[in-house]
Amino acid sequence: MTAKPSRFDELNLSRLNLISAVDQADTNEWDVTFESQGRVVRVKCEALPKYAVPHGLDSDVTAALINLYMEVGEPEDGRFTVSATTLLKLCGWHNTGKYHAILRTCLERLHTSSYSVSGGWRDHPKGRWTHAKFHFIESLDFSSGDRTGAFDERTMISGRLADAIVASIRSGYVKPLDTEFMLSLSRPRTRALYRILDGARFDPQNPEQPLDALEVSLIGWADQCKIPSTIPGNIRRALSSPHDELVKRGYLRSVTLTGRGKEQMIRYEFVREFTPMDAVLARRFRGYGVADGVARKLVREHGRTFLIECMDRFDLLVRDAVLVVKKSKAAALMHLITHPDEYPFAGTQKPTGGPAVSAPALTSPRAKAGRMEPLLAMPSLADEFQGLTPEQMADKAVSRLGFHYRRLLDIADLDLFRQAVIDGELDVVALLEDSVTAVAKMKKDEFARELKWRLGQR
Repeated sequence: MTAKPSRFDELNLSRLNLISAVDQADTNEWDVTFESQGRVVRVKCEALPKYAVPHGLDSDVTAALINLYMEVGEPEDGRFTVSATTLLKLCGWHNTGKYHAILRTCLERLHTSSYSVSGGWRDHPKGRWTHAKFHFIESLDFSSGDRTGAFDERTMISGRLADAIVASIRSGYVKPLDTEFMLSLSRPRTRALYRILDGARFDPQNPEQPLDALEVSLIGWADQCKIPSTIPGNIRRALSSPHDELVKRGYLRSVTLTGRGKEQMIRYEFVREFTPMDAVLARRFRGYGVADGVARKLVREHGRTFLIECMDRFDLLVRDAVLVVKKSKAAALMHLITHPDEYPFAGTQKPTGGPAVSAPALTSPRAKAGRMEPLLAMPSLADEFQGLTPEQMADKAVSRLGFHYRRLLDIADLDLFRQAVIDGELDVVALLEDSVTAVAKMKKDEFARELKWRLGQR
């Protein structure tokens, strides 16, 4: 499978685990009740008989959709639009007919299965526990080349995530998820268990500090993983292979089972090096274009406080036009972090950690600007599309267009638009510039109508 960079997971989903950690499922529902921090929590799933409850590879799809939604700017309406080929890449799957069929089934299952959470859905900004009822995907549309609805290379997918999930993500109730590591694991059940464990490490009321060890009852853990058995031997066998792989791959330091029968306990000890950065710091680094591996190295070398102060300082200097970025924000920020004494403070406090700094406070808005590493001029739209393959250009253009026009262009329009870009029939840069101009002039309807007409002439 293709490795993907680290992304994020929504904390309610990872804690409650709505995807059964089995490779195959033949049940249409599950109903789990457990106690958490003095509260009784009930989580229920009901699915259509033809699909069974969400399981296995569905975990890859939910992780991909969460990060797709975040990457397109977390729109308030929860909508997303993506090509099937791009979603396959986000899932870490091969772009073949087999996986096109699997993807469609996973999406249909996530759209038709209903969830009910009583007393266990966290409204973190308000510090409250709420009830939630939803389908992971509330609406789903897609284009197809035949009457069966089979996905192909041209398929475009549009959908809307559940309001509860959208509200939680937009409030920042997320945690880092190392998808590069997750997608490198050999089986769906191991990937699902990794995601469950990584969510269980976080205290839902204080998610800033992950745990180094976790102890759970064997029977209760089977409920958490949605393993359809209460027989201890069956549960141990279902978890044995994922446990072995997670230890071998260095995520778990050890897995210890103690006790007898239904009183057995599992103790997980995590390898400290896998402790991820907090979500706020990780998301902020991503905003500058700093790779996740580089960000983790910076945290180990400099500490969280120093890095946040450097980013605040960088933003202030750029805002006041003291620093003009001419290469990339990532390179410019890295230079400031590693050479802090070469930059003024512009009225900010000197960083409290990291290397010693001696730069004087700024006295003139543009003082020292000439002798600094010129930071960067924002890239033009043409620069963003430079060097991309036709498929990459098409997917990027669909994402850009969808930001303002997702209510005016349906899935069939986007299918035609994407294919026209791939075929080289549209000047994508000029068209996107026109689309932005139309937004500024409040002429979105006119632009959409003209684009529909142009696509209809193909």
